[in-house]
Amino acid sequence: MEQQELYLLITRHFNEQTALWEEDFLADWLESAAENRQTYNVLKELWQASHQRSDTALVNAALKDVKQRIRQRQQPALITMMKQYLTQIAAAAVVTGMIISSVFYLRHSTKPQPIAYVERTGLPGQVLTLTMPDSTIVHLAPHSTIRYTQDFGKTDRHIILEGEAFFDVTKNAHRPFTVLAGELSVLVLGTRFNVAHYKGQDSAAVSLVEGKVQVSTPAQPHPVDLQPGQELFYDSHAKQAFTRDYDVESVTGWTSRLLIFRNESLAVVARKLEQLYDVEIIFTDPAMANYKLFAKFRDKPLHYILDVIKATGNLDYTINGKQIRFIENNAYQSH
Repeated sequence: MEQQELYLLITRHFNEQTALWEEDFLADWLESAAENRQTYNVLKELWQASHQRSDTALVNAALKDVKQRIRQRQQPALITMMKQYLTQIAAAAVVTGMIISSVFYLRHSTKPQPIAYVERTGLPGQVLTLTMPDSTIVHLAPHSTIRYTQDFGKTDRHIILEGEAFFDVTKNAHRPFTVLAGELSVLVLGTRFNVAHYKGQDSAAVSLVEGKVQVSTPAQPHPVDLQPGQELFYDSHAKQAFTRDYDVESVTGWTSRLLIFRNESLAVVARKLEQLYDVEIIFTDPAMANYKLFAKFRDKPLHYILDVIKATGNLDYTINGKQIRFIENNAYQSH
């Protein structure tokens, strides 16, 4: 009976008939275990399948798959309040009939509408801060772009990212928040995290600051749950992914124009400077790109950073408009 009560709640959740306290309960249930999120996703697949085709066999096959997965594990017990409330609903209908009738009703009572998207792009040299319709805060890095539907927050909370962004997500169990960045897919309920995926680069990363996220990549058979202070690094060329600890300040500092380089190569330094200061950096000798830099800059002008690199790397540089060229420091070599 507990399973039926839970699925009745999720069905009412899909029908947008849940109260706020029920949404909070469902949010806690989803966050408590990966198996709970898997069950939710399977039921959602059943729901979506009924919208895509009017084939009863398809829905029944999806439902059979749900039941099979249910048998393989036990669901966490519901709280006493949920039992008292949902048992009354369970007496009125079995879960399978309720799910199938609900999804077919919604499918036949609504007509598909063209999907309209909104696109926002970070300006060169500037961090763009956006407040989404659901009150989620997005810090968008320069030259980075996000796309989302005009109904964001009403029908879904899906964002497509190219570049880098930091998300402070508002909790809403009724509509989980998802970010698609290339081959990375991130599912969250309410949390703070950074995603970096730049076009033309093989590497991408999801870095969790607070809460919990679930990351999917082609390199892993199952989604990975990250804990605060963990980062998932993905190499799209090698199709490899792994988790590691990371320094929060180093990864997220760009949102407040804080740059931290802990033994980073000048190639990495140059890429970040190009993004934040809207310049092009060229190394006249490719070996210079491998030089290391250990420094911290808080909202410093570009020439100050260039002078530090010049002093620590025994380099010199020239500026022509927005182009910066690092060259050998002949004065240093003469000594």
